[in-house]
Amino acid sequence: MDKIKANKTIVAIIVSFVVCLFVCIGIPALAGDPPLEISSIEKVLSGQMPPEEAQKAADKVQEDLKKNPRNNANYAALAFLYDYTGDYEKALEALKSEIKYTPERSEWDVVYGNLAREYLNLGRADYIQKPAIKSLRFNPRNIASHLHLLNYYILKGQYREAGLELKILSKLDEEADFYYDIYISCVNKLKDANKVKELFKEVVKANPDSYLAHRVLGTIIRDSSYDDMEENLPLAMSFFNKALELNPRYIPTYISIANTYMYLGLKTNKKPYFQDAMAWVDKAHKIDPKNSKLAHCAGNIFLVMEEYDKGIEKLEYAFERGINDRDAAELLAIAYNNKAYLYYEAGKNIKEGLRIIDRAIALNPNSGLILSTKAELLYKAKKFKEAYQYIQKAAALEPDEPGIKNDLEIMEAAVQIGR
Repeated sequence: MDKIKANKTIVAIIVSFVVCLFVCIGIPALAGDPPLEISSIEKVLSGQMPPEEAQKAADKVQEDLKKNPRNNANYAALAFLYDYTGDYEKALEALKSEIKYTPERSEWDVVYGNLAREYLNLGRADYIQKPAIKSLRFNPRNIASHLHLLNYYILKGQYREAGLELKILSKLDEEADFYYDIYISCVNKLKDANKVKELFKEVVKANPDSYLAHRVLGTIIRDSSYDDMEENLPLAMSFFNKALELNPRYIPTYISIANTYMYLGLKTNKKPYFQDAMAWVDKAHKIDPKNSKLAHCAGNIFLVMEEYDKGIEKLEYAFERGINDRDAAELLAIAYNNKAYLYYEAGKNIKEGLRIIDRAIALNPNSGLILSTKAELLYKAKKFKEAYQYIQKAAALEPDEPGIKNDLEIMEAAVQIGR
């Protein structure tokens, strides 16, 4: 049975970029009796409250406001709930009322920061700057308000000011990597690789001694030059090397370089690039041999090199130590799938192949590719009815996949003959 190799799925996962930047709305101290139970607030903060439940909570607050329309705590809670449900227009109006009835100027850094946030959520760039700056007058160390102001500068194309704002943020929290977070955000926000590149050129000028800034600019040059990546490799490496010069122990820089060579290997189909990628992993491993992100990077590289046992070993290590989000689970599932498929191709140790593919299914039960591999292993074991059940599930998930269509016909015929 012909089947599209799972490596194509690996490549798709490796080169995809998840673009998001989440900043929680600030909650000022509530005056008087809090309008929400603490458990409700905790549920919202943890993302466990369903939107309909949050809406009911908002309706309750609205009823309380009819009794006491000057209670700023109710408006604060209302803004918080509407922000959670995505009703930013109502959140904005609640914040305006909260400001009107908030006498404590000490809380205004949070309130005005939240106002800037809602203008940002609504895409009203012209209105972000004023409340963000007002918030910072009350508290110059308010990181959320600095981020809102940074987003304003980015949206308005004021890249020099954005670079200076990033410099301030990096001093406020030296452990955070605002540079990389903002890069990921800007990929989607600006939708123009040249604009992102120009932004971070200004960022490097604003803070030339930041290894974080140089690492990101090298990453941008790599990511924005996929078609001529080999040609731009020296330029990207110049920024990566500068980042290492400024901080030779920062593991994410080594990972960025290793990924660069891995992408080059995938793009050019030149295997020596994969060896270059592993060489950079080995350098980083000497610095921090227990680093789970580094293990995850190594697992990626071993997979594209089709060294599945080594890839699984590294990915399991990373997965067990916290790199276990949805993307990591899917990648480890693909590693198991590829290993199991080798048993199918060899026609030996089918029992072991079934054991491994079950691990893949546990991590990603909705992958048609993985379910089809289990179907083929079952078919090889002459368990035709079970094989047909799994290939039906796979076909429902991947109705246009030629290999799965072909398997479906073969296994259906086998079941009919068996009857």
